[in-house]
Amino acid sequence: MKTGLLTLGTAALIAIAAVSGFAAQTATKPAPPAAGAAPSPAPELSQLAYFDGDWSCSGQANAGPGGPQHAAQATVHVKKDLGGFWYMGRYEEKKTAQNPHPVAFAWAWGFDGAAKALTQDGFDNFGMHAHETVPGWQNGKLVFASPGSRDTFTKKSESELEHLGEMQAQGKWIETDHETCKRTGK
Repeated sequence: MKTGLLTLGTAALIAIAAVSGFAAQTATKPAPPAAGAAPSPAPELSQLAYFDGDWSCSGQANAGPGGPQHAAQATVHVKKDLGGFWYMGRYEEKKTAQNPHPVAFAWAWGFDGAAKALTQDGFDNFGMHAHETVPGWQNGKLVFASPGSRDTFTKKSESELEHLGEMQAQGKWIETDHETCKRTGK
């Protein structure tokens, strides 16, 4: 939807990956379960259930590593995985004459108990990676951020959201992409 719903943004995925460093080792391990009991996912992960399913996105990607400014069409798939501890997602742009090098981005959303934050760790088909965090939803928005980049997801309804990707350059936030995504299936 970039970074991406993930990225869900095209150039935003690239910008986040280009500006931020990957820090998977910052994720904390859940507390050990009682003898004989299985560990449980953090209840904070329920904040991501909204994204679970298939989405179709359309919008605009600004000029960047993926090429000149262009309209972007993409599909997104998000699902709860690995015992419910992660939401795994994949964003894939459609190749067109105006977008000859479409972005593909895969990510894992989880929860870091030590930082008390949702996390996004992602990788794209340009060889870049990103790590962003967010404490949770505020006023209908989920803003994953790292130094120099941010991805804002705005819930419009149960079946529609907007994504805005931004990067910071010379102290100013610059829009890298903006998409509207509509749910196509669960």
